[in-house]
Amino acid sequence: MQRFFINFLALGLGMALLMTLPSLAKAIDNANEDVNAEEAFLGEGPRSLPASSEPDTVRTNVWLVEALMAEIVHSTSRVLPPAPAAIQLESLTNKPEDGLFQDAVVRVLGGMGYDIYLPDEDPARQAAVDCIYSFSVQAVQLSYPEVGRTLGFWKNWIDRELTVASRVEVTVANSGRLLMSERVQRSFSDRVSAGHFELVDSQMYNFTTAETSESGWKGRMEEIIVLGTLAGLVAVYFSNTGD
Repeated sequence: MQRFFINFLALGLGMALLMTLPSLAKAIDNANEDVNAEEAFLGEGPRSLPASSEPDTVRTNVWLVEALMAEIVHSTSRVLPPAPAAIQLESLTNKPEDGLFQDAVVRVLGGMGYDIYLPDEDPARQAAVDCIYSFSVQAVQLSYPEVGRTLGFWKNWIDRELTVASRVEVTVANSGRLLMSERVQRSFSDRVSAGHFELVDSQMYNFTTAETSESGWKGRMEEIIVLGTLAGLVAVYFSNTGD
């Protein structure tokens, strides 16, 4: 009888602990989210990120890709003549990411006061241009290198790393003189709350979604081990109470 009472008390304490773990996980998750929001503004991040005095937002992968592209465009604008010079855009390849980069060029250079002409515009209907801005996105690399769990059970956060690399060439229109030919790369990393992961990861492009480090056989083995351990504890309890 005494052994049964001890086993029953142990099981009750275990169940109470399991019931409080989700609340604990949520509290830790919220605390980490506040810390990560503050850390995201330390150092230099993408130019389009909000200032530290502005409210934090959920940064989707598409949003971050566009922000890093805007950083690249801004860094390469240093070789351009002063605005309002006329700039002809030229895409060196035809990939979905090039379309996003062209949007970033229009947004950044247009916001700086330049006159922008798109690649498909009729030259006969546009004024003489000063420079030709040629570009090609060479890489957009997204990864989730690490996943954090509370007490090994509840997924708490996911680390995210994103890199964008583009080839940019700027030439003088009337002479062909080369002002720039560089491969420019920008990167950003942060920690995403597990509750926001479905909002962050995007199937819009193949480069805005990726598998987490727990995906595949390793993650499934960890789940099997955890479930097996719980099943073993339950079996030991009933074995002891049966005696």
